[in-house]
Amino acid sequence: MTLPAKSFQIPLQALLLVLLVLLAVGTRRHVLDAQRVLTPDGTIPFTLESALAFRRIQMVYRDGELPRLDQGIQYPHGVDPQVTDTVGAEYAYVRAAKLWPGTLNLAEKIRWLHLAWFCLAIPGMFFWVKWMGGGLAGGFWAAAFYAVAISAVARSTGQELSHENHALPLLLGHLAAVTWARRRAGSWRGRLVAGGLAAVLAGLALCAWDLVQFYLLLFMAWGWVQAVRGRLAKEELWTVAVPLMAVLLAAGLRNPYLAAHGFAGSPVMALGWGLLLAGAPVAQHRRLATRLVLAVAPLLLYLALSRHYVPAYGHFASLLWAKLRCFNIRPDDPAMLTFDQRILWAPALHSTSWRMVGEWFPALLVLTALAVWGLIPARLRDRPPCADFPLLFFYFLASLAAFILFFRFHAWLAVFACGLVGLGAGRWLAASGRWSRGIVAAGLILGWLVEAGQTWREPLRWGRPNVYAGETEALMKHLRTYAAPEPVLANFGISAAIATYGGCPVVLHPKFEAPEIRARVQDYGEVLFKGDEDQFRTWMEAHGATIYVHAMGEFSDIQPGLQMRYMVDALEPSTNAAARLFEQRPEELRHFEPQFANRKFRVFRLTQSPVAARLAETLAEEARSALESGEADLAQTRAAHALRMDAGNEEAQEVLRLAGALLAAGFRADEQGGAISEAPPLAPARPW
Repeated sequence: MTLPAKSFQIPLQALLLVLLVLLAVGTRRHVLDAQRVLTPDGTIPFTLESALAFRRIQMVYRDGELPRLDQGIQYPHGVDPQVTDTVGAEYAYVRAAKLWPGTLNLAEKIRWLHLAWFCLAIPGMFFWVKWMGGGLAGGFWAAAFYAVAISAVARSTGQELSHENHALPLLLGHLAAVTWARRRAGSWRGRLVAGGLAAVLAGLALCAWDLVQFYLLLFMAWGWVQAVRGRLAKEELWTVAVPLMAVLLAAGLRNPYLAAHGFAGSPVMALGWGLLLAGAPVAQHRRLATRLVLAVAPLLLYLALSRHYVPAYGHFASLLWAKLRCFNIRPDDPAMLTFDQRILWAPALHSTSWRMVGEWFPALLVLTALAVWGLIPARLRDRPPCADFPLLFFYFLASLAAFILFFRFHAWLAVFACGLVGLGAGRWLAASGRWSRGIVAAGLILGWLVEAGQTWREPLRWGRPNVYAGETEALMKHLRTYAAPEPVLANFGISAAIATYGGCPVVLHPKFEAPEIRARVQDYGEVLFKGDEDQFRTWMEAHGATIYVHAMGEFSDIQPGLQMRYMVDALEPSTNAAARLFEQRPEELRHFEPQFANRKFRVFRLTQSPVAARLAETLAEEARSALESGEADLAQTRAAHALRMDAGNEEAQEVLRLAGALLAAGFRADEQGGAISEAPPLAPARPW
């Protein structure tokens, strides 16, 4: 394939990249906009951890910073946002949103910013494959597939705020910089600058998404083996490995999330230290046994110090063992698994079926297999073998194995599959004859059309399904009006939305990295399905909640393995189980009063509760203060809310009577010529 003259290649590259980025943006907005039909006004609320991410953005937008302790989550103790999640992008979002002209609401601004940032991965993919040896054609095809493949599109539309979309552009920039450092920088100084840039990008990606540890583990494992074999080049050690380890060590010690999760003592770092020791120039000239001892020593030290890392990530290892033991098929009997294994063996860590492979990789994996066949050195006898192919193929195989066990790893598989397809396409198009080039080009075009068609057809199916969007919005409206800011107990599937849109602090946290978070969810599930109403009430009061939101469908015959009764090993709860009363016989409840219901959610208020009585006293005092300040409408609202929690609160009764009298007198004055407007709705107060 004859390339354009060098003077035309730079503008051609720029044009191709602009077109590919626009294609990526258009494809993802096509999928996003299709989701708007699910709600009457076309809005798309964030859900699960994405809702918590948006809530943090709202906090920074309003207050300028995140609180040291967020008592609205994991009520009443709260959580430290810096420790429980990978935060930081919130500040960049807020700065950009405040500079955004016009009247677009904050959620839509964030969606555009989220999408625009992710699409920077397209140039990263282009230059990574180009510099690996794929050339202009290879970089184009790799980026073209990454722009439209559903495996890369589905989670990057902006419908949800995903940590991976913060990290992947940085990581692809890292891969491009590493490739440049290895192959094209030329001078020692240039290699060191490129390697330092690659290290910084990898560190930032890790701080944005802790699953970057998967890639780093592969990177370190490959280098570790090369060092043990005595084949680690001195330039690779000093310009790539050493800067990377320095940045990762700094991130592990300074980043609050990584420090709390023990990353500095992780397997990634243990392999990295082994790589440096065995790859040192002195060790490379020693015997194999010496290099092996040096490489293994940090791993043994890690095992001795694993108590600092295992509590945060041991549940993933437990799930991996369960999947291998059960041949990657979730057992019908929940007793065969632990609670952690059951709760994690659900989307998106569920096992991948053949149907999922066909839906999410309709052509990409076939093209990847053909590219691998074509990249085998013997296939291109007239060209030198690609030095990066073995490493890239290793990344691909590891990602494929992880994808089979955990569907969530499709994000990694898409990256390395596109890389292989682009590398294979570029080298074959450059080395083959006219007829071969035509066949290869036709195959690439056909495969690209299949991938693009899968994404553009029926875009509604590729968003996060929210078939109860109307019911969810009605629930949020009720909570904002009649419950906020009372603490709410609800399952972790709806808790984040309640905290973000309902104005109420929530007892459960929809994130499972911390053992204490998983333990609370387990306690909740067990008391709901294995305890009676009295036990459920006691547990709820102990956690300070006054409102319980029950999500219907806990006894459905559809996918019982994804229901809480499976998670707590109670597929057939007793007839007096609290869950049966809330869902099947609410009229028999003695301690809970129905407040709201639709086809998906039921809201119950805890009655005759000392917790509710204490909160009612606080509201009654606020109502009295508002009344004394002349804010009769606010006093009336607070007093009425206090009486909903405790009908016998005398202070609230008196304030309500006095406020009503003042408002009535005010309206009479208005009838005689005054101008009193209707009071605005009450905004949620701070959580107690």
